[in-house]
Amino acid sequence: MKIISLCGAWCAVCHTPSGETLAMTGSVPGSAIADHIRAGHLPQDIFYRDNAEAVRRFECCDYTYRRSVTLDALAEVAVLSFERLDTYADVLVNGQTVYHSENGNIRHDIPLAAGILRVGENTVEVRLASPIRAAAGRPAREGAFTTERLYTRRMQCTYGWDWVGRFVTVGIGDCTLTLSERCEAVCEHVYITTPCIDPDSATVRIDTTLREGYRPQCLTHTVLSPEGEAVALHRRFCRENFLRTELDVPAPRLWYPRGYGEQPLYTLVLTDAHGRELHRECFGIRTVKLQQLPDAEDSAARATCRQIKNPYYDKNDTSSSFLIKINGTPIFCKGANWVPCVPFADGDVSERQSALLRTCAEGGVNMLRVWGGGAFESAHFYSECSRLGILVTQDFLMACGAYPEDEDWFIAELRREALYAARLLRNQPCLIYWTGDNENAVDGCDTDENYKGRRSAYDGIAPVLYREDPSRRFLPSSPYGGATYASNTVGTTHNTQYLGDMLFPYMASGDASDYKEELKRLRARFIAEEPQMGAVSLASLRRFLTDEDILEGEDMLLYHTKGNPALSKELFTYLTDFTQSMLGRFESGHDRLVKLRYVQREWIRVTLEQARRDKALCSGIIYWMMNDCWPAAAGWALIDFYGRPKEGYFGFRRAAAPVIGSIDREGDRLLVYVTSDSPRDTSVRLTLTHLCADLRTVKEQRTCEYIAKAGQSAPVLTETAPLAEGELLVLDLCGEGVCDRTFYRDGALPLCPCEGVTYTVDGTAHTVTVTATDYAHAVLIDGDLIPEDSGFSLLPGECRTLRYTPEHADATPTVCAYTLRR
Repeated sequence: MKIISLCGAWCAVCHTPSGETLAMTGSVPGSAIADHIRAGHLPQDIFYRDNAEAVRRFECCDYTYRRSVTLDALAEVAVLSFERLDTYADVLVNGQTVYHSENGNIRHDIPLAAGILRVGENTVEVRLASPIRAAAGRPAREGAFTTERLYTRRMQCTYGWDWVGRFVTVGIGDCTLTLSERCEAVCEHVYITTPCIDPDSATVRIDTTLREGYRPQCLTHTVLSPEGEAVALHRRFCRENFLRTELDVPAPRLWYPRGYGEQPLYTLVLTDAHGRELHRECFGIRTVKLQQLPDAEDSAARATCRQIKNPYYDKNDTSSSFLIKINGTPIFCKGANWVPCVPFADGDVSERQSALLRTCAEGGVNMLRVWGGGAFESAHFYSECSRLGILVTQDFLMACGAYPEDEDWFIAELRREALYAARLLRNQPCLIYWTGDNENAVDGCDTDENYKGRRSAYDGIAPVLYREDPSRRFLPSSPYGGATYASNTVGTTHNTQYLGDMLFPYMASGDASDYKEELKRLRARFIAEEPQMGAVSLASLRRFLTDEDILEGEDMLLYHTKGNPALSKELFTYLTDFTQSMLGRFESGHDRLVKLRYVQREWIRVTLEQARRDKALCSGIIYWMMNDCWPAAAGWALIDFYGRPKEGYFGFRRAAAPVIGSIDREGDRLLVYVTSDSPRDTSVRLTLTHLCADLRTVKEQRTCEYIAKAGQSAPVLTETAPLAEGELLVLDLCGEGVCDRTFYRDGALPLCPCEGVTYTVDGTAHTVTVTATDYAHAVLIDGDLIPEDSGFSLLPGECRTLRYTPEHADATPTVCAYTLRR
């Protein structure tokens, strides 16, 4: 077998609607936007200020990409492959049309008939039609944002969303030409499952499909341990193109998500009779159970569900859990929604994905939901998730709209996508369950005869998954469960669904004195989307805006935050309203930025502490969203477009640690909780410091020892004396592997600059030491760097030294500190 890469430079021609042609060098993998930038047809910094608007000039253009390949000899079997064709594509080889596609979400393998290729020079040509013009004239459909996207099987969010600009383009993914002889054994695909595990061994089932017509021979399946030693082997003579092999792996090392155990990966190797490797793939040995048990009528969870059920969406008479168990161990899922890390293709994004996923893992993320308005990510992405112990739930690629599921062509494309996705992901231990779409079926119910998304799920996707990946659960939509699917007492919930009715009116009300209680209204069984927002750092803003844009105006901040046409206000306006009512009126542009950054950390602290504290009710909270697709100014992400953690990320990392403390008001009492997601009991020392309103004088300090039981949350101390106005409780936990701090104050959190903080920088050791003579509630680190922490507090007299990772030799951290207004 010979594999020839056709990646690199191609000749590209842009055909404008007016008949003009623009010649340029095209890149594969890549996109027309990236090629126009390199050719000088678009601004070099397409993300600077509103430069992205220039992209729309090329939306209605068609393109021709062409290159040649020279062959010394021909083979019986030739397959031309594209990892992606975006989207309306005709492929020609030596002038003959060999393929037509209208799906930009999948890989395309194109067998070439005899006589197409020739010895010597061959020409490969891809003609790409404008996705805008290709979908023009179709009947209008209901959907969020622009709806021409509903007819086109490509990345939906890049038509414009409330967190990314509009980048509608065309492009080509990795391209290869594979030549082989018909007698060669060629592995087409492999399915690896673990039917059963006991203390002695794990049974690994391997279903192998080979290309028909190969020469019958002995094939060998070998399972290698994580260290590379053979632990199971089976050799079989085979003339069929399908074979099932079951191997028993002795003393299996089980795969667990991050925080619950290790992530050992075994390797399957398939070889032919001559020892030639036909297939190699890593896999994990583990079992998954999605447990949904009805709540007992007299249970605490049932009582809570009666209190919190959403009156519009929740029509359930009963309630039930939604609990993920890995190898029988209950998992509390903590993470966020993943969106594509770039808005248009331009080369390999593997390194970018790896860096983002490492940041996720370092922040305590153990689950990502790959959102349905984005893409099926690369094999590298899912392999990294498996290696790092990050669970994945995968949406199919539909979001927020009434798709043309009444049209057979659309169902046929969904079946192709289901086949592609199943074979791409099904062997990854990180993948827990599939979901059919994002929010199309929020008003649906299992007993409904028809609802938006039903035919897509059960006629398009499900039959393929039931055949190709029968061991995994398929949920027809996200959210899913109960009546309706968007209910918060059964199944999964999107708390983003409740923004318009509940949270946005509150954010605009001007009074956030009870924000902790207000956010309790968003409690649910399993939160697959939890909203939160915040600004990026000054250093990141300066990469795409001017200081005047950042500190004096709003226009560019609005442009780079984006909004939703269905809302009465801009998202940025809701955020600024909420921030000022919680943290105090903006005194300057710098003050505005500090508060817009910190509000995200506090938002996450309150919601994540609450979800973890309430283990009888909730088993997971997945924030909207993890990463940015373009340089957003004050959006939903925890990690900005440049890979820099925002304040919300640091708040998440702190509140997602295995053992944390929290303080909650219940009536006239303040309860001090210790919450553990650790798989083992943990000894901790609690210190509760009661600061007077001057935030300097210690009114009382209490210390106690406590054993945090594995996987449990419980109140440890009770404060019955009311807090006077302005007083503050600071809770510290320390122990083996535990170092946590949280706080409680009644009412809002009015912030003001703190004068009693100094800092020194050691540029050689890459450390910054911060010293507080007064109480500092929020110490923020900025610069072209990634700090160890930001947004943390310091008690009077405390000193903290933090590491930072500079992004260039001259990067130096700056520190600003805020305290609470007395």
